[in-house]
Amino acid sequence: MKVLFLSNEQYLPLSGGGSIGNVRIVENLVRRGHDVTVATPLYLGEEEKRSIERKHNIKLRPFSPFYIHKNITFRGPKYVLYSLLFTFHLARLILSGRYDVIFVRNCLLGFPAALLRPFNRSMHVLSMTDFLTGFLYNNKTYPRLAVNHLYYIERLIPQFFDMVFVITPEMKRRLISGGCQPSKITVSYDGVDTRIFNPERPTAGEIGEMRYRYGMEARMAFFHGTIDDHAKTKLKEIIKVVTAKNRDIVFLLLGQGKKYDELKGELESSNVFFPGYVGHEDIPKYIAAANVGIIPYENNFNSDMILTLKLLEYLSMGLPVVSTDLKSIREIFGGYDFIRLSGTTQEFAENIIALAERPKSQEAVELMRGRYSWDMITTDMIEAVEKKSAGRRG
Repeated sequence: MKVLFLSNEQYLPLSGGGSIGNVRIVENLVRRGHDVTVATPLYLGEEEKRSIERKHNIKLRPFSPFYIHKNITFRGPKYVLYSLLFTFHLARLILSGRYDVIFVRNCLLGFPAALLRPFNRSMHVLSMTDFLTGFLYNNKTYPRLAVNHLYYIERLIPQFFDMVFVITPEMKRRLISGGCQPSKITVSYDGVDTRIFNPERPTAGEIGEMRYRYGMEARMAFFHGTIDDHAKTKLKEIIKVVTAKNRDIVFLLLGQGKKYDELKGELESSNVFFPGYVGHEDIPKYIAAANVGIIPYENNFNSDMILTLKLLEYLSMGLPVVSTDLKSIREIFGGYDFIRLSGTTQEFAENIIALAERPKSQEAVELMRGRYSWDMITTDMIEAVEKKSAGRRG
């Protein structure tokens, strides 16, 4: 197949869960012998671009009219503007080459793909990992009427696609309630790179160095990711309760962003460490040294619908996890003993103290390898696309 892959997440370097998924899908497409063109933002020089093309055996057709990232100010308006401008870029790509499949990650670029659908005969595939409006609902800056209208559009867009992949049953229910045919929608979940997030990968020396740096005798609670409004307040409350109850537990918070720096300034404690941003491939060393992973997100429109990648990364390393009682996590993982869901700050703190004494879970490791590795997730997705494409040609 000749595939045009679209995403509003920069292809490389890896910038978070979305870009990791993009790269793994593209890598598997290429490995299976398909001709792949990637159209995403890219903030690299021409020589770096050519190097990526050679190394990954792909064609890059970047579109970067301005900097776009999940940590930018005025994120919502800039995302919408990027989508509108991308329509012209996509039109040029469609005119310059015939594609068997246009594979789109998320509705932001699903809009221009749907808009141009009448002008090309490609099979259209949409892979949704969240709703843009999920983030806007939590920001009081945006008028609720406008956000509701965007939510309506986001649920309308998938109806113009031949296949739709979503990461949780709740997302599927939301699309069906918006009018999308259930037969189009497949729950594919998100994945984890079990080669990188492998408990056997960090050496004893690396783990020992981490524990020495942050308190060899202490139990360690771990978080990594962007800290914004949905995590900052909850984290601050949890840390204060835990450290008041148990001085032998330290918190290690990897991350970046404005709220990360604010939290660092507000929490002056010998029990809390802020190493800052850490490259994706270095995160497993920190997880290996930790005793419990935490997901301290507030219950809201978006967090109840998605399946955060950090959960899969913690579990892939065997790390027990304490999370807010989020709908999708409860539905998919609520029956496992290595996850504790918490309805209150007090319960969250008590679960951290309890799970910090637990050993790593081999059951969690095997579950991630057997069902949630990127290799398995992307292979299932691509095989479904190949089958559908062959049926269209036949």
